[in-house]
Amino acid sequence: MEQLTRAQFDEQYTIEHLQELSVFGALNRDFIGHLLEQCEIYRTEPGDLLFQDSESPKGFYIQIHGESTLYCGRQLRNQIVNVLRPGECVGFISMLSMNSVIGDVTPSVGSIVLHISNPLFATLPEIDGEQSFILLMNLTRNICRAYIKHAVQE
Repeated sequence: MEQLTRAQFDEQYTIEHLQELSVFGALNRDFIGHLLEQCEIYRTEPGDLLFQDSESPKGFYIQIHGESTLYCGRQLRNQIVNVLRPGECVGFISMLSMNSVIGDVTPSVGSIVLHISNPLFATLPEIDGEQSFILLMNLTRNICRAYIKHAVQE
């Protein structure tokens, strides 16, 4: 994984583009700008690992571009739980529940992801309580959609 600067990210992605993604829907420019200033931004390639099976997450990832795959257990077992697309997140459930992740998470293609660390997420209500509540609702909606998608596949 290659860490990008905010300036490198801004060359390809605008805040308006991010506002079209489900996790950023209804968030204002200032709040998104704060997230971009404080988070880690990565360019990933197939084979990189966002999470490894049984790892305790220290935050979560938001998919901005490309796709990543969440496996049940190790990737080698090839049991796909979910394919993450732009605007979706991974690791948030494990972070909230204080459980380890259920499997490897790896980009399927070259991707751009944001890493929101636990300390950053914890400070968001202090920055803007209303906007952090909207983000939490967006993340919860994302979880519900993934759950329904998985339930329908069963």
